[in-house]
Amino acid sequence: MSKDKGLENYKKFWEDQASFMDQSPWNQQKILKLTLTNDFEKNIEELEFSNHSLAREGGQLTLRLKVPYNYSELDDFEGKAIELLGIDKNSLIDMSLTNSNCTKELTKAK
Repeated sequence: MSKDKGLENYKKFWEDQASFMDQSPWNQQKILKLTLTNDFEKNIEELEFSNHSLAREGGQLTLRLKVPYNYSELDDFEGKAIELLGIDKNSLIDMSLTNSNCTKELTKAK
């Protein structure tokens, strides 16, 4: 598979977009949650998704990803995300931005 698709491509694209900043390019409060058809499972290894990002919820495959700090300012962020990841729109059941349960920033502040 071409390296212009998958998790590493997604991360590299957003990190490159924010390379001029002196902070993390990732929003700590939101994540992108994709619910995928079970047929998509054959593509997981090829697209190099980590076990940490993937879960099976209610019999469906769920992928959770960090989002860039400025996701709300971007035109069609969700469309760009699935393009970078190499996910066919027919494999998507649902896509949403949800609150992150990340405690990294909370523990760092203590």
